[in-house]
Amino acid sequence: MDSTHPATRGVGQTPGHEPPRRRPGRPPRLSRQMVIDAAIALDPGTLTLQAVADRLGADRKAVSYYVSGREELLELVTAQALAAELEHLHIPEGSWQEAVRVYARGVRRVLLREASLSLLIDRLPGAGVLVPADALLARLLDAGFDEDRASHALTLITRVVFSNAKDILFAARFARHPTVTEVQRILAELPADRLPHLRRVSARQWSLDETRPPSDTPSPGDAQESTFELELEFIVAGLERLRARSTGAANSTARRPAN
Repeated sequence: MDSTHPATRGVGQTPGHEPPRRRPGRPPRLSRQMVIDAAIALDPGTLTLQAVADRLGADRKAVSYYVSGREELLELVTAQALAAELEHLHIPEGSWQEAVRVYARGVRRVLLREASLSLLIDRLPGAGVLVPADALLARLLDAGFDEDRASHALTLITRVVFSNAKDILFAARFARHPTVTEVQRILAELPADRLPHLRRVSARQWSLDETRPPSDTPSPGDAQESTFELELEFIVAGLERLRARSTGAANSTARRPAN
């Protein structure tokens, strides 16, 4: 008798025990890459799983099979967009100082170009984005930096790049960076003789900001670009000093007579 017949159904099974149900597989019409591609075509500021599902003509639950939520979806979109820009960034050989500058300027340029995504992230996501980072590490290690110092240098450079790019993007979005507005408010509430040095330096910077036309991508000569280049030179100079000190200590140890 056919085992699927109602009379034989359950024969050989433990009473009260249901056979395990097969877990549903991936929805056949979708893939993780399809979800990412659909998300890239949407406005990151209003991106939701439902919006992606609507674009794909699929159910929201089908989309959530591939991504856990909006935050993961944004990370995937950002990783793909930035990786496409950065994985071909060439980090020059020969001069580690120039390698630092090319890496920093290249990453910053991409962050400013992908403005809507850059404001939503606080780190470099995705393996493709790490290609130039790996190349910069190679240049630093070849120049004589040990692994700890090279790693810290990469972290510092990347942090400064992110901070500078976000400052520009925030200022462009709000006409002025929110921190600047808050500092101005605090200084206005204090007596005029309080915090004189901060007042003098800030007043000069604010006057420069007011004479600069708003722009998401600053031209080489404007104050934002000059500030970034100064920060970059601080980093390079600090790394040069650190390398010279490490090299000097190593040479001194090598010349020390054995007991």
